Amino acid sequence: MKRAFWILVLLAIPIISAQAQETGKILDTYRRNFTIASLDVKIQILQDAANGKNAADMGPLYEQALQFVTDNGSLMGSDMRFNQLASIAAEQVGIVKYVPAKDSLWKLFQVNSDTSTLQKAALALGEVGAGDADIIANLNHYVDTQNINFAAGTQPDMIVLGACLQALGKLGDPSSFPILFSAMNLGYSDSTTATARDALLSIKGDFQALLTQVIKERPLSEKKLALQMALSTDKLTNDQKAQVSLFALDISLHTSAADPKERTGLREMRVTAARALGDRKWGPAAPLLIEHLDTTIGEFDKGLADTNNLLDAINELGSTGTHDAAVRLTQYLVLINSYTEKGKAYDEKVVTTILNSLGDLGDKVAFDDLMYTQYLNYSTGVKKAARAALDKLKW
Repeated sequence: MKRAFWILVLLAIPIISAQAQETGKILDTYRRNFTIASLDVKIQILQDAANGKNAADMGPLYEQALQFVTDNGSLMGSDMRFNQLASIAAEQVGIVKYVPAKDSLWKLFQVNSDTSTLQKAALALGEVGAGDADIIANLNHYVDTQNINFAAGTQPDMIVLGACLQALGKLGDPSSFPILFSAMNLGYSDSTTATARDALLSIKGDFQALLTQVIKERPLSEKKLALQMALSTDKLTNDQKAQVSLFALDISLHTSAADPKERTGLREMRVTAARALGDRKWGPAAPLLIEHLDTTIGEFDKGLADTNNLLDAINELGSTGTHDAAVRLTQYLVLINSYTEKGKAYDEKVVTTILNSLGDLGDKVAFDDLMYTQYLNYSTGVKKAARAALDKLKW
């Protein structure tokens, strides 16, 4: 059986060799004719090659055509036949995935502004540019520039932009993630936004790390959107969502901003992150949730946060189930007790929420102050909450 197989292989070698020679001869003929032909005939030669049975082997011819076009880039604006030639060549490079032509494809972006040509060049780059750092960086830069221009009020060529977004999705390089994320959230048309989102979700790599990078490096508006995406996606586990939220909370607590609008944005991100951590009862978040509570208390005193914000911050810290949380909430109770002892008004919801959280925590560190709360001039409801919290303490 094996002998018969090898006999067949040996018989096939001359046939394959002859076919390769024939293909090489056809390619050489096309290339030679292309060199001496007029512009109209060059177009016809490319069309014939693309439609022939050896089209898949004509990559060098397509690259030759691209080089001819870029070498005559100054004429492209005055003679549309150059654009036609470039479009055919670019499309065929993508179809046959002729990788050596990738640099020639990118050069079209430097000498050409024709929509059809650049669209086909971009799509072809998505087929042949994988792993090429320069090609990926160039496409990233192109899209980033269009994003910046659009944000400034200039409308880009949406067809070319869409093709570049598709190409970046096809290439799947992690360096494209923040740029695609920006494109997805800038307010482009629904179709372009969907293209950007599809490309974003095609990016290879750690999705959690990529979203964290956006929160770390991109403008505030994108940081907030990255956090929202992390919380809503099914690509992250609950623990991963908590880790992204913890990072966002850290950033929002420790980023200074002079602009009032930006300060408001940071506050909104902080509240969203803290709520997500509270919902997940994330113990490692206790130190930052203590900072969040401290900050919220300060904002409440200045009228920048309402009672609900303060109640949420108390509950979120209490949800961590940690000793540190019990210590900080006990300190807060001590402060309010001291004010109440001096005859100052208190917010019953705030005091009751602290007491309920201390009861849920069950940490005996609160014992003395829970006992003392019962002797102060609080309402019956507050005193009952203090008693209930005492009953829950673990010894």
